[in-house]
Amino acid sequence: MDGFPGNAIVGRGLEKLLLDRTEFDTESKTELADLREKVFFNSAAFFSAKKAFRFSGVEMVDKVDLGHYQSKIAKSVGISIEQLRRQLYGDLPPFQQVLRFRKMTAAGLLHRYNCAQLQGLLLRCEGLTVSLPESKAAGLRQLLKYLRFNKLLAKISHDQRKKKTLMLEIDGPLSLFVNTQKYGLNLANFFPAILQQPEWELDAEVRIRKNHVHSLHLDQSCGIRSHYRQFLAYIPDEIQLFSQQLAKQIPDWELTSSADFIPLTGESLCFPDFLLKHHSGKKVSMELFHKWHVAPLQSRLEQLDSQKGGP
Repeated sequence: MDGFPGNAIVGRGLEKLLLDRTEFDTESKTELADLREKVFFNSAAFFSAKKAFRFSGVEMVDKVDLGHYQSKIAKSVGISIEQLRRQLYGDLPPFQQVLRFRKMTAAGLLHRYNCAQLQGLLLRCEGLTVSLPESKAAGLRQLLKYLRFNKLLAKISHDQRKKKTLMLEIDGPLSLFVNTQKYGLNLANFFPAILQQPEWELDAEVRIRKNHVHSLHLDQSCGIRSHYRQFLAYIPDEIQLFSQQLAKQIPDWELTSSADFIPLTGESLCFPDFLLKHHSGKKVSMELFHKWHVAPLQSRLEQLDSQKGGP
């Protein structure tokens, strides 16, 4: 951290982001472990040896400095001093070789750092509200794909004051009783997707310390840029397995992605995860709830019960 004498925390943060983009050679190498064992054995023998003890082909002398010692040990294992220095701990993390690094610009690193600062705060939030004024359908679908990919559930509704503004209310990790760390990471990973929207506002309640809750407010003018690219058509393994089992059990139905909103009571909207399509043309929307979605599931069931005529 010599480059950050006044703020080592910033230096460690930037270092962490760069290390995340670096692939190291972590393959276990038994030959290096064997080399260490041989070096340690010969080193112990070197210092405890009496006149009668000799390394094969190595003469003992009375005066031993570091260079002389290294030379003798390297010779005893049959390699050069340079090779010994490079290989002795070559398989341990501080000495692992870099295989590849995903390049980024200095400006990109700073934007990534600033984004990570906000993601860190969201790990400690109790709730998150995102306002999307006049969002285009394509951009909104992209955002909700990230929402589903991170296994988050949002209450989606129209702002009663601004009818064209959509509101996403997402539970924070501190509002849950189980899996708070995993859920918090998912919520933090969702934040860069919000930055891709042309217009947005974010409000969150963040608990920095046990009894200190702070309000966080951001919008598109904050200057933080997303490092996410276009969302790829990745399908989690459990969904692929579910689709395969579904095709076997009920072959007349097909599981497809859903792209349409379903209006519900109380100005709220539902964005189903999937759509079941029957060969006859009948369609059934499917919304997924994970084990930390107990309260939203109960709320959704009550909402459907009160829905007149079905959604």
